Amino acid sequence: MPEQHVFGQVVQPGRFSDARSAMNCLPNRIFFLKLTDAVIGSALCRLLSRSLSWRDHHEVPMRIPPDRLERILVIRPGGIGDMILLLPLIKFIQDRCPRASVHVVCEKRNVPVLELAGMADKALIYDSNPFLFLARLIRHKYDVAIDSEQFHHFSAIFALLSGAPFRIGFKVNPIRNPLYTHLIGYDLDGLESAQFERLLEPLGFGESPGGIAGFLSSHLPFGPASDADVPAGLQGRRIVFVHAGSSVECKQWPPENYACVAAGLFRKTGCGIALAGNRSETRIAARIEKLLRAEGVPCENIAGRMSLLETAQALRRCSLFLGGDSGLAHLAAALEVPSVTLFGPSDHRKWAHKGSKHKVVFEPLPCAPCFLFGYNRPCRSLACMKRISAERVLDACLSLLGTNSLSPRPP
Repeated sequence: MPEQHVFGQVVQPGRFSDARSAMNCLPNRIFFLKLTDAVIGSALCRLLSRSLSWRDHHEVPMRIPPDRLERILVIRPGGIGDMILLLPLIKFIQDRCPRASVHVVCEKRNVPVLELAGMADKALIYDSNPFLFLARLIRHKYDVAIDSEQFHHFSAIFALLSGAPFRIGFKVNPIRNPLYTHLIGYDLDGLESAQFERLLEPLGFGESPGGIAGFLSSHLPFGPASDADVPAGLQGRRIVFVHAGSSVECKQWPPENYACVAAGLFRKTGCGIALAGNRSETRIAARIEKLLRAEGVPCENIAGRMSLLETAQALRRCSLFLGGDSGLAHLAAALEVPSVTLFGPSDHRKWAHKGSKHKVVFEPLPCAPCFLFGYNRPCRSLACMKRISAERVLDACLSLLGTNSLSPRPP
């Protein structure tokens, strides 16, 4: 089969299945996993809690000596964004315990995130072959299990089955709390990356891993950025990377609004537009592309055509990221790409990135935010997203791009 060129890169056709599985986030699958966790996971937590002895909770020291740890398990189920935020913590643990083996329990879709940071060998995948995963988990006999999942049940079960005498988790869900030996307070309004750092308190390191800003800039498994990353149709322009999709519909802003902002950016700065997303978001990207081409805006639609690694390679050459609260917004921050992120049902105080390179746009409403632990309040109007005006978003983008510079982001 012939090679295909995507965003200035050569992509082998045989790799497209990996790209789609890595970038795809199916709502039906997520619903099934949450339902299974709520019904079966909660029942198993109650059953296992009764089997724990008094000693499991009262003869465990408060501080865990990190110099004695040989096998460390970090548990991170869930989406790409959470995994990206967790990367500095995983590297910090490995740096502070260089002799220890560190494994990360995750879904298959998050392996490319670990690959971006050179940690793919640490992945312990639980959703490809659950029986093989459980066999490996039990066989390793870990010294400590660190569960970064905030609420759901199965991660606590994984921590217990790991055989770790020290099990660290958030004190949020009373059904699963008895499965941990060290409970950590969770601030519902606190920055999520800061909550992850608190999980290290029982290890007594005395310092924090640091944030995600720029973390992946020096870890990417490919060469430095170059002009070859820019497609011919956008050569000589600054590029705005637009991600209009989301794993949940309530976080999506109307495609027409994205097209309006993108057209305004082209008229004021001469920039080109790259439309990104996974396979389930191709219709949204195609709608925006149609509107932009009708206005004569130079754009390239890469939605559903790239793996996460290829998306990161394209994103790092862009001058701005524009989109909702998603994993790609966190990826932009990790690559030091300025961003304008739209928040509605999710809390910008918890998930937004700080600093002069990042702008947040949201509509203050009494009912927002309502998204917590992967669940949102049923809503027909989605006013928190639909009331965000294109003018406000355009102004935020221009404040980061500037209106005078027409040169692309340097390699």
